[in-house]
Amino acid sequence: MKHIAYAAAIIASALCLSPERAAALNLGKNAHVQVQAGTSTPKRFTDNLDEALAKAASEKKKVYACFSGSDWCGWCKRLESEILSKDAFLSAAEKDFVLVYIDSPSNENLLSPWAREHNPKLVKKYEIKGFPTALVLDKDGKVLATTGYKRLPPQKYASHLKAIVKNRDKISDVKKEIEKLERKLAELEMGD
Repeated sequence: MKHIAYAAAIIASALCLSPERAAALNLGKNAHVQVQAGTSTPKRFTDNLDEALAKAASEKKKVYACFSGSDWCGWCKRLESEILSKDAFLSAAEKDFVLVYIDSPSNENLLSPWAREHNPKLVKKYEIKGFPTALVLDKDGKVLATTGYKRLPPQKYASHLKAIVKNRDKISDVKKEIEKLERKLAELEMGD
């Protein structure tokens, strides 16, 4: 059994694949990240943004959309192996977010047919310029916050996501208050 895992690791490195991608291609059972069969999508993520948005609307959650280059981007591989694949992150994040993985691998065979068709359009729509880029979206697909790889333990990364949404909400509340005050000031100035 060790020989099979060792051979899989050699094949994966020869193909410049991370252990995650090796698992996706069924090149070895000792890969560090579980992925959905036949795709690069990590466990407990979907690769379909439309489904994620619908689920977010019905469950009153936000969407965590990770844009990745899973088989060529070093920081994407770190984000996936150190954070996204960990149960501590998944359990904490799934309380507030629907998780979606929008991959742009060099090997398009790692994508589902849906992702193969839609991911390039989503990269363009959300003007993704670098990888990994993580967006927090509302149920309508509006960007609430942007982040990426952070050197944090998995559970703290989930807390980071909640915090950036909470901070954005606070900023939004302050902006609304400023607008109210500006309207009142304008009314007062008109009364003079």
